Amino acid sequence: MNEEKNKIARFHNLLIRPNIGEFLGAFFFSFLACFAGQYQRSNDLIYPFLSAFSLYISRSLVLPLTPAHLNPAVTFLHWLRNEVPLAIAVTFCLVQLIGFLFGVSLFRSLVTQTEFNDYVVMYEIVAVDGVRKINRLQAFLLEVVLSMIFYLAHSLGDRQETTVAASWGFIQFVSYPLYGFTSNITLLLVTSTVSYIFSPLTTPSFLLLYLNVFASLIAALAAWCLDLLCQRSVEEEE
Repeated sequence: MNEEKNKIARFHNLLIRPNIGEFLGAFFFSFLACFAGQYQRSNDLIYPFLSAFSLYISRSLVLPLTPAHLNPAVTFLHWLRNEVPLAIAVTFCLVQLIGFLFGVSLFRSLVTQTEFNDYVVMYEIVAVDGVRKINRLQAFLLEVVLSMIFYLAHSLGDRQETTVAASWGFIQFVSYPLYGFTSNITLLLVTSTVSYIFSPLTTPSFLLLYLNVFASLIAALAAWCLDLLCQRSVEEEE
């Protein structure tokens, strides 16, 4: 009897509890980030700060339950590092999707489509007086580098929460005029899909989403390779 109870408790602690935390964190983050997005046109600094603060609050609330990846690329990177088993990685990605969907849908139900479209990601590069500020390849490479920095911040031991939030805010400040909500492909997909469901005629095209997918994958793989190089350097020094 005690052995069976221990198995149930272990299953709860290793699988159920972390996934509940990951779902709640994704829900909180997406809902708060949507409100932060309302300031992305009014002030260049308010939006990145509020977006970073949204991530910091959400991660802090659920950290007792889960490592709070809140991002499939971060989960993928931790799986590459053998820090989470495949079953946890798959379920994390699934509950992140569901949590983001609930959070963004709730926000959309509280505002008009016009307000939501002001927040939803535009997958076109901003042009000034008809001239593009940066071409698509440059934007892609920039997103890879920025995403890599953000993913690496999750490996820090000390001050991880503040560093992750600060790096996310910086990425939003730099990348919004390019591809927008970079470094979190699930959040990109959910915001675009929810907008399309509620108002298909006024939703910006998200045909370039595959660029964000590739950028996230490349950034996660690059961060993993950098980890391996650092570990090898440490081992050689020892």
